[in-house]
Amino acid sequence: MTNDARSMELQIEAALQERFGEQVPVPPDLPGLDEVLRIASHATHRQWAQTPVSEELRRLLAACALSAPSKSDLQQADIVEVRDPARRQALADLVPQLPWFNSAPLILVFCGDGSRFRRLFERAQEPFTNEHLDGLFNPAVDAALVLMNYLRAASAVGLVGCPISVLRDRAPEVASILELPRHVFPVAGLCVGYPAARRSPVPRLGLAATYHIDRIGPAVGDQLVDAYDTRRLQAEERFGRTDPVPWSQAKRHQYAQPQRADWSAFLRKQGFKTE
Repeated sequence: MTNDARSMELQIEAALQERFGEQVPVPPDLPGLDEVLRIASHATHRQWAQTPVSEELRRLLAACALSAPSKSDLQQADIVEVRDPARRQALADLVPQLPWFNSAPLILVFCGDGSRFRRLFERAQEPFTNEHLDGLFNPAVDAALVLMNYLRAASAVGLVGCPISVLRDRAPEVASILELPRHVFPVAGLCVGYPAARRSPVPRLGLAATYHIDRIGPAVGDQLVDAYDTRRLQAEERFGRTDPVPWSQAKRHQYAQPQRADWSAFLRKQGFKTE
């Protein structure tokens, strides 16, 4: 084993220890350590260096992202790169709680697209016989896979990003700004750029809570959540956050009020069946 490989193994193990609060050994002689390290040390960024992203790189990243797996080869995902200043500002106005949104070099919106598939039946003058919830779920999953593939490709070339799911809070306005056709809907935005600074991995629930063999047993034990709260608070203090609160408390507070109550109505207006 080379010194470089051993160094990457140690960095991967350190990142996963920080993330999950437990040891996750790296098997010996594992190929692809550079990619594993990028995934293990992933962090969301909200500040970017003012370095432009070239046109060639933008197209390359889009092509890599759209190389993601697609349910039954239906290819029901679209990427909208928002360049027009007026449209960017209109999107930024929808998320005033994210003042850094419009400072990103790239703003993208990943959409589920059920229109092309339905058009195949329309052209053949045949009825579309699968107008039910699965016809919505499939493009949503396709779009999520494309978004994740974009992040992987961006990370490989030194870019970082922040997914913006809160855009779904204002889905009708997003659809209007981007002129989304019928049977197309936003899944999430993504701000992308070169990093302004390094960020540490954010801790996650321990693997005992989220990684299962053969079956998912009883609900997550309170002790696992309590242990995570403690570990997360320690990390928040290391990050220099003032007055941090436990993760469980913060999430309860975040979802104490109904959110996206109009989401089903929007999707039905776009032509989807939500039953």
